[in-house]
Amino acid sequence: MFSTRFSAFVGALILAPCVATAAPMIFSAAGSDAASIQAEVDAFRDALGALNPNEPENFKGGRRQIDWDGAPDVVSDPNPFPGDFFNRNFAPLARGIEFRPSENPKAGAPEQIAKGFQLSSTEASGEPVRFGFEKELDVFSPERLFAPTGGTIFDVVFFDPADQKTPAATRGLGIVFTNVSEVEDEKTKEKTTDAMVNFFLKGQDIGTDHPAFSVNAEASGPGGLSFIGVLFDEPTIVGATVQAGYIPFDTAKSGAGVVAMDDFIFGEPTVAAVPVPASALLLGSALFGGAAFARRRRRQAA
Repeated sequence: MFSTRFSAFVGALILAPCVATAAPMIFSAAGSDAASIQAEVDAFRDALGALNPNEPENFKGGRRQIDWDGAPDVVSDPNPFPGDFFNRNFAPLARGIEFRPSENPKAGAPEQIAKGFQLSSTEASGEPVRFGFEKELDVFSPERLFAPTGGTIFDVVFFDPADQKTPAATRGLGIVFTNVSEVEDEKTKEKTTDAMVNFFLKGQDIGTDHPAFSVNAEASGPGGLSFIGVLFDEPTIVGATVQAGYIPFDTAKSGAGVVAMDDFIFGEPTVAAVPVPASALLLGSALFGGAAFARRRRRQAA
């Protein structure tokens, strides 16, 4: 197992004039099983604070999370999963988060954009578990996994848990991935991975802007697990575009190259400020991609 935690100094963080935004702390780990990433996931949870009740109320600080495992069979494989399932006005579904096919033309080619979502089945359901790729996909919290269908790129957006319609921001977002592979960037020829989270901050429009910065999950190897968590001092993240591999599981002929997700962990969604006019975003867009990262890496045996 190897883990990384570092501060990301990103030019786009100066998008909002006259508002000082501290650089985020990034939590990252990967390995062959849940134990390989447990410490980093726990550190991220602790940094966010206590787990809040899944009520349609506002709480000061703390976190909410989704492990998918309590969802019913009616919204699981072979049935579609509603992207707004966890943005309802009643417990335990009041969590202030939605999943949507990306509408940003910069997110990727049309054929890469997800058309919908699905949860994997439980053993008790009689359906194939882990989308039929049990050997390639592992779970962090047994036993369901989450994945986009019809494509691999989708958006995560936050809402006020108390009214479900007002956009909100969060201090942090963490995602557990499974089966992340190392790949080569076609343009730069540099090594990267097939799982990435693109973050949008206050003042940005997830539907039109470039993300403020992007973070790739570490390669886990076949059937392994990876974790990425990004944390700010204040509610700053308004959404994220996720790249979950390049091969949708519903069209894959094997589990090689398929990426699914388990737990989503995020800070209490807080009502976001009024977005900055588009003209104020030009500086951030120009600086996108020019991030410099100061890393501190710890390596341990898997």
